[in-house]
Amino acid sequence: MNVCILSKFPPIEGGIAAKSFWLARGYAEAGLSVQVVSNGNIVEDEYRIEGCYPHILEMDGIVLHEVENGFPWHIPDEQHSIARMLDRLIEVHQEHPIAVVDAGYLVPYGITAYLFNRISGVPYIVRHGGSDIEKFLNAGKLGALLEEVQNGASAIVSDPSRVGTFTEFEEKLKILHPYVPDQRVFRSSGEKTRSIPCLLYVGKLNWHWERKGLAGIIECLQFLPESWKLQFIGQGKGKETFRTFLQEKGFGDLAIGSFVPPWEMPEVLNGSDFVFCLSAGEPIRSFSNILVEAVCCGATVIVDSDFDPSPYQSLSNSMEDSLLRVSATNPEAMAKAIMRFWNNGTLGRKGKNITLTQSFKEYVQENINVLKQAVK
Repeated sequence: MNVCILSKFPPIEGGIAAKSFWLARGYAEAGLSVQVVSNGNIVEDEYRIEGCYPHILEMDGIVLHEVENGFPWHIPDEQHSIARMLDRLIEVHQEHPIAVVDAGYLVPYGITAYLFNRISGVPYIVRHGGSDIEKFLNAGKLGALLEEVQNGASAIVSDPSRVGTFTEFEEKLKILHPYVPDQRVFRSSGEKTRSIPCLLYVGKLNWHWERKGLAGIIECLQFLPESWKLQFIGQGKGKETFRTFLQEKGFGDLAIGSFVPPWEMPEVLNGSDFVFCLSAGEPIRSFSNILVEAVCCGATVIVDSDFDPSPYQSLSNSMEDSLLRVSATNPEAMAKAIMRFWNNGTLGRKGKNITLTQSFKEYVQENINVLKQAVK
């Protein structure tokens, strides 16, 4: 079966792109022919992962088709992502007939899949993230169009936390785990032997970077031993305002590393003892890939005291054992909790592998079953 993944994909950063990358690998490993159509080559520099080429052009069983680069300027000036992706989809289908489209996000990918279906008759399934639900469906933006997208889909893939969002489409709703890491690569390298811990933050630096609990993270550094280091990986349009905040707090020399490709994340996570996954008034709650990947790599994940583990409990019965709950609004208390945890050698340096309730192979097969049902 020739499947086309139409989604965010590296070099675009973020959870959706990373999930699309690992799912494409899983599909190819399961014997599917995989075409990927994405607009990653025209993503803004702030959200582009460097170092993805030539890797993403040389993957076994996967062919990446990026949109036309360079577009005639006209008034009003637009990116025309939907038109570019639709044009590329038609070209790919002419050369490699597509059996089904797997659209990874409602806007613009689900819309593009819908239009392609109207042109070609090729069925499609559609997925979603957190932002497209809150910013579009729940906000009533593009309401008439997105209702057509959902009506036209052979299946809507969602997760248990979003069941109530699609009550009008229960007959085509498929509830799957949002993401299952491949534990052949996301696994602990063994007992942590470092005497000084490594703390890690990975995430976007948008205008609203405060919602990631970053103010609390930076302010807690003053209460930690000077020898403790924070590895900070982040990009986004709020990076300069965040730099200003760092300077005001006396941490202007903190290095901010660039995003790394998904296939390099296991090494990054294995080099970390603590991984921050905080939020502070974040209105869009969504499943965190990094949280699950970090736990699989043996790291302790620092979360808010009111963190809701329910989206992750179906993946592991022991997830809570790998979490450290802190008050993101009390930096001194946060630092004390981290030091107390680290100084308890049994807990702080465990580096154990956890067993997920579903393997990556099973996760991939569930998704393939949805694709097969779509083409019947």
